[in-house]
Amino acid sequence: MVLLLFGSLLITSVDAGEFRITPSIDLDKALEGISAGDSIVLANGIWNDAKLHFESLPGTAEHPVQIRAQTPGKVILGGKTEFRISGHHITVSGLAFRNTTGASDVFAFRTHSKRHAYHSRITECVFEQTTGSRRDKESRWLNIYGTNNRIDHCYFVGKRNKGATLVVWVAKSVGVHQIDHNHFGQRPELGRNGGETIRIGTSDVSELNSRTIVEENYFEGCNGEGEVISNKSCENIYRHNVFDRCRGTLTLRHGHRCVVDGNVFLGRKESRTGGVRIIGGDHRVTNNYFESLRGDAERAAVCFMNGIPDSPLNGYAPVRNALVAHNTFIDCKVSMEFGVRASEKISVNPANCRISHNAYLPGKWELIRVGAKPQKFTWLGNKCQAGGTRGANLVEIERVDILMSRASDGLMRPVMGTLESTGTTSVRFDIDRTQREGTPIAGCDAPGKARSSWPSPKSTGPTWHAR
Repeated sequence: MVLLLFGSLLITSVDAGEFRITPSIDLDKALEGISAGDSIVLANGIWNDAKLHFESLPGTAEHPVQIRAQTPGKVILGGKTEFRISGHHITVSGLAFRNTTGASDVFAFRTHSKRHAYHSRITECVFEQTTGSRRDKESRWLNIYGTNNRIDHCYFVGKRNKGATLVVWVAKSVGVHQIDHNHFGQRPELGRNGGETIRIGTSDVSELNSRTIVEENYFEGCNGEGEVISNKSCENIYRHNVFDRCRGTLTLRHGHRCVVDGNVFLGRKESRTGGVRIIGGDHRVTNNYFESLRGDAERAAVCFMNGIPDSPLNGYAPVRNALVAHNTFIDCKVSMEFGVRASEKISVNPANCRISHNAYLPGKWELIRVGAKPQKFTWLGNKCQAGGTRGANLVEIERVDILMSRASDGLMRPVMGTLESTGTTSVRFDIDRTQREGTPIAGCDAPGKARSSWPSPKSTGPTWHAR
């Protein structure tokens, strides 16, 4: 074994291309010899106020640079820790960021405004707040810059101060990031803006494409503010996520042409739990399952905001050309609400949208609430449970007897023969990714094999972290 000493940095060459570092570091010197395929191993222990800036690491697709814990979960980074990476094909894994207290952002996919990370990944890591923190200090836990980066199998829980938990920073270069199989745990209510769990973009760049994919994540009690996810860019995809008792919505706040497909929203009868909020043009909200949500207005199961004429970037772009199709609404306080926040200033009503092949079982609750009348909407093939449903007379929905039963995956599934509809559909696959064939079936579920499970604490987050 060879020991190399650079200033205060102790590096142990464990074997070829693998280096172990301790909390006393001088990374500028240490990284001079890093090559593609090398591993940087952080020694087990408590790393307080660590300044870890990994500059311009030279990984390749075949030989990424690995930055990992000696033992997953045994490297605890706290205090005013700053963790930064830049370069290509870098993988960070096994670290626990616990009770970070600095005003600076904790982890960033860049080391400088002009040095970002590309084709890189953070996986099997934990970001956790277990003690009180100063609510007046703003910080973000994970900041995504560059392009083609992935965040997967991580766990985020307990953030109390202002600042989104995870931010994708959007620029002219299309991001094409992937956020998947993460567990976003409980975030207490902040009481003001700035408590988002995920934000993709900002108002000033909201007309740019990000094309980030958010899929197979579990959101549990993310109550920081009314926007659990704040979309502020174009052409992002949100699919096959579970939102469990979240007192907010997946909010398409700015941007256009986003897809919200095949997600599950479970309110479990808790107050202010919501679904999808639509602002802007050409969005697609399809194949989603909404059950026992208790929000209304901005937190309705599906909310169509009113818009501002010639809206500034930080205003409310009018809702235009949205497709809301093949969704299932069960026991929601308000299934759909139109023209939310309509006023003399916010005066442009939603227009030219298509509402097709949805299934509504509102029970005692309101089906539709109208603050401003939608303009030139097309209604086709929608089905509503027969009975004295409030709001059903406001729109063109057929009342039928809908029979459903609870399936093994926990969702209410329709009994065959109760939701056959009319017309044609452009939504080719259902919530289970089963191809739709023949007569359209209203709701998110077409006949065929049901999905066996959905994102949960067991299927998301780090394998080494017990939850």
